[in-house]
Amino acid sequence: MRISTLLKACLCGAALLGGTFAADPNLQNSGLHLQQTITVPGWSVGKANTDLFGFNPVTRVMYLADRTNHGVDVIDTHTNTVIGLIPLASTTVVNQPLVAIDLQQLVVSDGAQSVLVWDLLTPMPNGQPTVYTLPASDGSVPDGMDYDTINQTVYVVTDNAPYTLVGISLAQKKIVSETKIPFSADLIRFNSIDGKIYISMEDADNNNASAGIAVYDPATNTMSAPAQYKVGPICPGHGIDIDPITNVALMGCFGGTSNGNLAMNLSTGKFTTFPDVGGTDSIVLNPNLRRFYSGSGLNTAKTSGCPATPNAPPFGSLVPVVGVFDAIHPSASAPARLDGVACTGRGNHIAGVDPIRNNVYVPVAQFPADPNSTTTGVAGILVFHDSTHPAQHPIGAAHADLMPVSGSAISATVLMSVDPNNRRMEVDATIHGVSGSAWLTIPTTVTNEIVHCSVNSGTQTASCDEFLLGDPLVGSIATLSVNASAAARGEVRSCGDDDKGNGQQACESKEHGDN
Repeated sequence: MRISTLLKACLCGAALLGGTFAADPNLQNSGLHLQQTITVPGWSVGKANTDLFGFNPVTRVMYLADRTNHGVDVIDTHTNTVIGLIPLASTTVVNQPLVAIDLQQLVVSDGAQSVLVWDLLTPMPNGQPTVYTLPASDGSVPDGMDYDTINQTVYVVTDNAPYTLVGISLAQKKIVSETKIPFSADLIRFNSIDGKIYISMEDADNNNASAGIAVYDPATNTMSAPAQYKVGPICPGHGIDIDPITNVALMGCFGGTSNGNLAMNLSTGKFTTFPDVGGTDSIVLNPNLRRFYSGSGLNTAKTSGCPATPNAPPFGSLVPVVGVFDAIHPSASAPARLDGVACTGRGNHIAGVDPIRNNVYVPVAQFPADPNSTTTGVAGILVFHDSTHPAQHPIGAAHADLMPVSGSAISATVLMSVDPNNRRMEVDATIHGVSGSAWLTIPTTVTNEIVHCSVNSGTQTASCDEFLLGDPLVGSIATLSVNASAAARGEVRSCGDDDKGNGQQACESKEHGDN
């Protein structure tokens, strides 16, 4: 991922920087507890260079971009052990793996010129990947990516000018869009609320003058840089994730005048900064707890009580941490709240999350941090457990009344209820006026899940009936896709809500056994 040329030089081999567990009483409320350190073959103290994680909730496997071993580590989260390595060419600087869970495909940004896609018939892919080579005219070096579940397209930003957002349709197996980004960018996030792609901009070429968030709309194939999303040198943007209920984005900042992460309400542009946690690369949200985690290995704030690293040019002494931010209980003046930190180790700039077990994964080159030595401790992947209670109480049933969007005339009611035989949420919807392919995107406590619909072309009726991995997030937005475009949207509501709409009536009918 693009942190800047200076930072990339710092985050390699023995130059990795990073730090143990919070001691300052003001920042001890993170709820993270260190469980173990996963040993990774080929790593040693000071030699552990990584990038982003990707999680497959279907198989419960975590994938890690491992630059030391020139490949992707495959981690079984049941046992928290490395079960294999997907090797890549030695010329690659692997940036990001992600999983399209509906298609069960592993997508990897190789940091050279290509995006690689494997079918996940097993956790360790067999055979050669499908290779999508980015045009040299688009900057060619793929970096951060995310998966748009509405159109089954992976979007990837390029690292070199001219900066571009490239869309790769996994269903059509081809590059379908190439759109110029106004400034240099790093990581991106699909927003299930409006179906747009939000791009964390660094603008490194202009001293971060136009840093902030750019927005790409797949429905119109247009890029914009809204004025209310511009923060300038306050936060040169890197990581980004979005809470699917409050529409709050947390941005990871490295450098800048605030020296701390930034939370922004995307509905209003209102933002606040967190000077206690900065030097951040990745941001990841656990939708089960509605908490953000920041990989902040280049943090310089000393308010955490965590141990520092030895002085190392060009940054000096650092205090590496994972910051923990709450999307549910912000203060009156801020769109998110800093709950605390967990100290990590030298080389930490990434965090990954398993939202089923509520575990947080942090790769480090040295743990614990030692201000007097770069050779003590161990290298590996720290596994923290977040003991915080789930953000949403278990629900028996929910519904979403979908209303037409983008010129569509389709409306529908989606019912979600617990199957008593396996305690999983079953989705049930019958939708009229559909021709072609159709599916639902439903944000859950695990991820944005896709429910495929069977379409009868003769009656133009779609029947959607599948089980979810998690519970639907009450207050999030469900979307109906027809022929890979958003056709209808609606808020997910608990069947206890007193809205008396079509969905509520369907809930009541279901409860009384009438359907």
